[in-house]
Amino acid sequence: MTSDPFFLQPGLDQEIRPGKDGSDGSFTCSCCGLPSPGAGLPWTGPSSGAGLRVCQVCNLLQDTSRAAIDAEAMLVWWPEISQSRLMFLVRTAHQTLRLMARQQGQSDRQFWDTVLKAIPDPLLGTQFSPSFRTPMTLLRLLESRRAEAEHRLQSGSIRQITTAMRLCGSADEAVQRNLALLRAGLRILPTGRLLDAGADVYPTFLDKALALTPS
Repeated sequence: MTSDPFFLQPGLDQEIRPGKDGSDGSFTCSCCGLPSPGAGLPWTGPSSGAGLRVCQVCNLLQDTSRAAIDAEAMLVWWPEISQSRLMFLVRTAHQTLRLMARQQGQSDRQFWDTVLKAIPDPLLGTQFSPSFRTPMTLLRLLESRRAEAEHRLQSGSIRQITTAMRLCGSADEAVQRNLALLRAGLRILPTGRLLDAGADVYPTFLDKALALTPS
């Protein structure tokens, strides 16, 4: 999309801390504000300022043309919540679900995939313990605004919307107003998947992030 469409709010801690075991270390994501593994990815949007780093999940906001984006995220219509706040909520919910799964000895990919399928389907969620209910309810609430985004755009594909917005005649004042309205209300919601060469690396990312938080 054109120029920083999801309004990253910079200003959080940028310090990169060496890992205790000689690993890649950790940092605070400039978007969601959560402790994140590695050194992060540079934010390149025009609102950035020098040196802003974002986690792999928040990096989806500036990579909406990537081949896997429609599996990794969805568009929701939620003008009342900032993009950075939404990223905080969804990553916190995903980390909570991942921690619960690990505590029950269910850290394999198949179980994580079942958890994700149960978010839009409450009937599937009945197979999980009551402790899963709160983060799943939050994620269902966030996903509930997907229908409004699809109704307004007549498409649920982030890649299609990205292409359409880039091809708009933005020199036209009416088009500029419509684009501003869309950017003010559209948000990207991660789905709980992060694909790298066809493999879902999100569970591993969550495990590394959880290791940064004192138990």
